[in-house]
Amino acid sequence: MSFPLRATRTLGRMSNVVRAKTFTSPAAMMVRGLRTSSLVRLAAGQTQGSVPPDVADRENPDLTAAKVDAYLASKLLHPDIGGDPSLERGQERADEAGMPQIAVSAMQGQFLTVLARAMKAERILEIGTLAGYSTSFLSKALPPHGQLDTLELSPLHAKVAQQNFLDSDLFPFPTIHIGPALDTLRKMKQPEEGGYDLVFIDADKERILDYFLEALRLTRKGGVVLVDNAVRRGRIALEVNDEPSVDVTGLRKLYDWVEQDGGKTVLMSAIQTVGAKYWE
Repeated sequence: MSFPLRATRTLGRMSNVVRAKTFTSPAAMMVRGLRTSSLVRLAAGQTQGSVPPDVADRENPDLTAAKVDAYLASKLLHPDIGGDPSLERGQERADEAGMPQIAVSAMQGQFLTVLARAMKAERILEIGTLAGYSTSFLSKALPPHGQLDTLELSPLHAKVAQQNFLDSDLFPFPTIHIGPALDTLRKMKQPEEGGYDLVFIDADKERILDYFLEALRLTRKGGVVLVDNAVRRGRIALEVNDEPSVDVTGLRKLYDWVEQDGGKTVLMSAIQTVGAKYWE
C-alpha cells in the first residue's frame, strides 16, 4: 500500500446511488479462496499433502506468509470487526456471483479500521467496492453520524455489496455510487462538513493517477489517501521500461507525479506488505 499525506491538503445508495437504513459488517478471513478453516490449518502449521511443513515453507515462501497472516489473524482479529461471521457469508455470496477474489485480507481490513479510528475519521471515500469487504471494515471505524461513500463500476458487484451490508449490522450505512469511478469523482464535491478524512483507492491501476488527483481534491487538509496494490509483487521496479504492463505503467505515473511534486502537496510512503495476499 502507499500512504500519502497531504501537506497543503492531504492526501447506500444504489441505482446510481444506493442507500439503506441498516447494514452490517464485512466478509470473513478470505485469502484468495482460503476460508477460515483453511487459515486455521495454516496457523496450526498444517499443509496439504505429505510434504513436511518446514520443507513446504522453504520451497514456497508465499505459504509461509499466508501461515503467518493466519496466525496473526487468529490472535488479533477483533470478534466484532474481522471476526464477524457475516464476513464469511458475504464472501460466499460473492463466490456464488462469480466475483473475483481480490479483496483485501482480513488483517489488512482490520488495519483500515485501526487507521480510521486513530484518525477519528468521520468522512471516508472508497474507490472500488467489489463485494463490500473493505467497505465494511471502514464503516466499523465511523461514528454514528459518519459518512462513507463507495464507488463501484459493476451493478452486479454493487448489488452483492448492498445485500452484504443489509445482512450485517453496520451503521452508518455506506452509500454506493454506481458507474465509472472517474466520472463519479469528477462530479463529486467535498462534503458540506469538510473534505474526506480518509480515501481508500482499490481500483484499476491504469487510471490510478487520475483517481489519486481527484482524491486529493476531495480530502481535507491533513487527510490521508491509501492506494492498494502499489507494488505489484515487485513488478513496479522489475519490469523493463520498454515492456511494462498497464498496471505498472499506471503506478509509475503516480510515483513520477509524487516525485515531481517534491513534497509541496503530499508526503507519501510505500509499504511492501507480505501476508495472506502474499507480496503486495
